[in-house]
This record gives sequence, C-alpha cells and structure tokens, in this order.
Amino acid sequence: MRCAPGAIALSLLLAACGTTNGVTAGAQPNTYTVTGKATGTRMSWVTARNAAMDAASDYCKQRSERVAIRSEATSGVRSLEEQTSTVSFSCLPQNDARG
Repeated sequence: MRCAPGAIALSLLLAACGTTNGVTAGAQPNTYTVTGKATGTRMSWVTARNAAMDAASDYCKQRSERVAIRSEATSGVRSLEEQTSTVSFSCLPQNDARG
C-alpha cells in the first residue's frame, strides 16, 4: 500500500490508498512500466495514477535520474470498481533536456 505518512487515518475514511504492481522492464531498451491500482471512491483513478507516477519517479530517483513519461493507459469506470493507471516511462540523466 502506498500512502503518505499521516494519510493512514484519512485513507481509512476514504478507503483509497494506491498500490502498484512494481516496475517492470518495457518492450524497448530503457523503457519501464508500472500499474497503479485503487478502489473505493470517486477519486480512485487519481489515487491509482498518483501511485503509478510516484513509483516511476521513485524508480528513476534511485538511479539518480529523472522520469520521462512516455504513455499512460487507464481502466475502470465505476467508483466501486478497481481503477488502474499503467504508465510507460524512461529514466533520463538529470541534465538531459529531452522528455
């Protein structure tokens, strides 16, 4: 479960902390994917997206690089259905202006 410190009490009220499946290698070199998931509120898609974006950013930061989002796909349409956001990204050097 990926919740900011102090958000646990609030998340119990909202029942929507995002989780991720972990970063996996993509089809192209230096390309990765991660899927964020959330269920329970009208804002679940935002929670799922934030979880995926945070995981991508954290992955690149661990490599002393910055994230460059390549694409995003979403699924889930009802507030009680699992919402997902799958992000494809690359890590670029901090001083690289591309991305």
